[in-house]
Amino acid sequence: MEPTIRLRRSIISVPVNREKMVNKAFSLDADMIMLDLEDSVPVQEKEEARKRVVEIFRERDWKGKVRSFRINGMDTPFAYRDIIDVVEQAGEFIDVLVVPKVNEAAEVKAVDYMLTQIEARMGFKNRVGIEASIETAAGMLRAGEIAFSSPRLEALPFGVADYGASLTVLSKGISGHGDMEDFYPGHRWHFPLSRMAMAAKAAGLAAIDAPFGDYKDPEGLRRSCLMSAALGYDGKWVIHPDQISIVNEIFTPSLEDVERSQRILEAYGQAQQEGCGSLAIDGKMVDAASIRVARTIYSQWEAISKRAG
Repeated sequence: MEPTIRLRRSIISVPVNREKMVNKAFSLDADMIMLDLEDSVPVQEKEEARKRVVEIFRERDWKGKVRSFRINGMDTPFAYRDIIDVVEQAGEFIDVLVVPKVNEAAEVKAVDYMLTQIEARMGFKNRVGIEASIETAAGMLRAGEIAFSSPRLEALPFGVADYGASLTVLSKGISGHGDMEDFYPGHRWHFPLSRMAMAAKAAGLAAIDAPFGDYKDPEGLRRSCLMSAALGYDGKWVIHPDQISIVNEIFTPSLEDVERSQRILEAYGQAQQEGCGSLAIDGKMVDAASIRVARTIYSQWEAISKRAG
């Protein structure tokens, strides 16, 4: 089964214990809202926050945005209740569950098993997808295994701040990209970005980049988006509403790419009907990978057009 293709150009994380921020998020043009139960929620507020997540899923009009929430890490005493309490009560309204700081494939498999049992017991018709966030050296080392750990997996997001902390790299405390990048000869996150994108695309998943920390530096954000887009990333987390328009712009497929993808898919469909074993577009052979890319680009464009209309 191929992973579900969703529009993920821009993703904004929202602390569910901050009502004003939740309301603001629903007025923004981000493709995906991630209701956060993890780092942004104090321990004493975790239980109440779960109830709030359920209310938001069940009562809000998401207007076509991807509906997601982030649980606490699988090495905490909170994750299992995050899954049970939220999914049992709101699973039919949830698109994606985000697992933070994934260190090994077993964590994703455990979440998959729990979701399967809950969906069977509750009789939900939809299947909740999973995003496995790569935020540690251990997770990056096993990115390939994690990417193939569950048919529910849809994307691998990169958590650069925690990843950097796990490597004990120098930092000025700015969360996300843009922290101390002027002292290194090159881009110091190029290797992990490339490694994670490779793992994601090998498994047919979306690759999502970490946020750019300085929301007052739009040109820095643009460079960061262009860098990750060039490496095959499909979108980026944002930490401020002002970042959304630039992120959406960079990660929107060009009209040229959309038209070419449409021609590839039409030609592929025709070739299938005629029983042809090979396919060429514009004098170039089209392989299975090209067809997958074309399908992804065209699906993204359809989703963008639907939201705009």
